[in-house]
Amino acid sequence: MAACCVLRLNSFLLRTTSSAAIGRRMMMSSSTSSSTNNPSGPTLLQRIQALDKSSLAPSYTALVLFHPSPSSQYAVVGHVQNSLIKSTLINCKNDQGEPIFVLEEKLSNQLGTVRDILRLNVDVQYERNNTNDDAYEPAELFQRRTESFAQVTKKVISRQHSDIYPVYPFVERMDPVNDNNVILAHVNRSTAPYLGIDSVGVHLNCYVRQNNVIQGVWLAKRASTKSHHPNYWDTTVAGGQPHNLSLYDNIVKEAHEEAGVPSEWLRNDASNKAFSDHTHDPLTMTTAKEDGSCMKRSFYYSFDLQVPDEWQPTPVDGEVQEFKLYSIEELDRELRFGQSLRPAMRAVLLDFMIRHGLFKEIEGEDDCSELSKAMRRERIRLW
Repeated sequence: MAACCVLRLNSFLLRTTSSAAIGRRMMMSSSTSSSTNNPSGPTLLQRIQALDKSSLAPSYTALVLFHPSPSSQYAVVGHVQNSLIKSTLINCKNDQGEPIFVLEEKLSNQLGTVRDILRLNVDVQYERNNTNDDAYEPAELFQRRTESFAQVTKKVISRQHSDIYPVYPFVERMDPVNDNNVILAHVNRSTAPYLGIDSVGVHLNCYVRQNNVIQGVWLAKRASTKSHHPNYWDTTVAGGQPHNLSLYDNIVKEAHEEAGVPSEWLRNDASNKAFSDHTHDPLTMTTAKEDGSCMKRSFYYSFDLQVPDEWQPTPVDGEVQEFKLYSIEELDRELRFGQSLRPAMRAVLLDFMIRHGLFKEIEGEDDCSELSKAMRRERIRLW
């Protein structure tokens, strides 16, 4: 059965030492950039809006868990593509030969919306055997759900990731991490996108300032071995958010592992003026792969760090091929016309430029308020 499920899924699917040196480094990187000035193409706002894939919603079904609360008996935790449900998930069984998922048809939520929903069989069985709300044991269900998701990873996904992601209930508020939401289960990072589980990423923007003006930002070229967007450019540091670390602890870890950033530079106190935490204002968009699969809610949390002129990030863990210092002018061209950045990084880096007053609007084309709104979308509701 495992081989069958995997088959179905596969078929479905410079160092610098002075101001002059910084200037020379930026001129070199600008001359080798793939950015081109193409005024006939989409505007920057259109490029940012294109990152949001909410229009795919009709081809997805809500993944719902049993979670009694004052407002509802259930919580939506993901979105699963209908074709993946029919071709793979509905046919997969656990080691005891029992179905892992159950598709329940034409159910109404508390708002009166009637749609099919996908549920874990352990939830259905638990609800059936425990009709008294007072008997609800969230810890017991947490373990059963986590085991069920682990079975999906084992039988459907061809490879496992070392990171484990939390499964949060979808809520009207936009911030799953800072709002201390309840965690209903754990799921392997490799499996989470296929179930539409919320994706949380942390980002560190290392920048160089001279004469009180930001001159450039260090970007990282993703390794050619990365499973997603190999050879594209990222923020200086970018990583997924595991269940067992805070956003701050995670960025300290990732910064050391990916770029060799000393942990003392990221000291989070009032005396450290070079480091700033912007995780109170995450970017939020509904994203998906280019083929329309893996639609999920993506959250991007950012930190900024002013680094010394003479410092250069160093690849440590093999996640990055190289680093390059982009001038602000080069970064602006890349955001507007280039194809070198991992697509979502257009939003993260544009937000950095707006935050530091570096973004210069083109009259009649750019509007910072509209750009900011396009990077902070409301959550879609399937059920």
